[in-house]
Amino acid sequence: QRRTVDQETRKIQGTAVVFNQRSEDLGGFIEEIEPTAFDGVDTSDVVLLYNHNTGDVLARTSANTLLLNIDGSGVHFEAEIPKTTLGNDIMTNLENRNVQGMSFGFTIADDDWQEQPDGSLLHIVRKIGKLYELSLTPFPAYKETDVAVSQRSMKNFLDKKTELEADKEWLKLQKDLNIKEI
Repeated sequence: QRRTVDQETRKIQGTAVVFNQRSEDLGGFIEEIEPTAFDGVDTSDVVLLYNHNTGDVLARTSANTLLLNIDGSGVHFEAEIPKTTLGNDIMTNLENRNVQGMSFGFTIADDDWQEQPDGSLLHIVRKIGKLYELSLTPFPAYKETDVAVSQRSMKNFLDKKTELEADKEWLKLQKDLNIKEI
């Protein structure tokens, strides 16, 4: 997830969703998002969060502080980070490359499961129902091949009890709204 940081303007940009690339192991399966999965998806009110925490809102499309661009390679974003304690911490962590990955919360309208020759399962997301949020995260499910830093999968992140407690509000919302998180 390539991202640039401009401290002076407090703008960040990068790629939040990659198409035709396989995720890390998500707990017994690998996932891939098709390039047409976002066709017709309403992106008028998507929020940028830190680590899927709904209390840590950084930007929003409806406030014009988050801009999205969807092309054949993925969902790209540009965001203006607020001058808040959280915003300042995020800018520092991005500059230091402590936070390098992106994730997103969504529902699925159409998908397919395929057993691979090695016996593993491939989950193909053909159509997104609703895109709720993009998240800056140190533990992305998808990584680009040009990222030099080793990154762990979201499953490993969710296995850690302290992080689960920090994400309790998001996990409740995810369950209530049947949001799939990768």
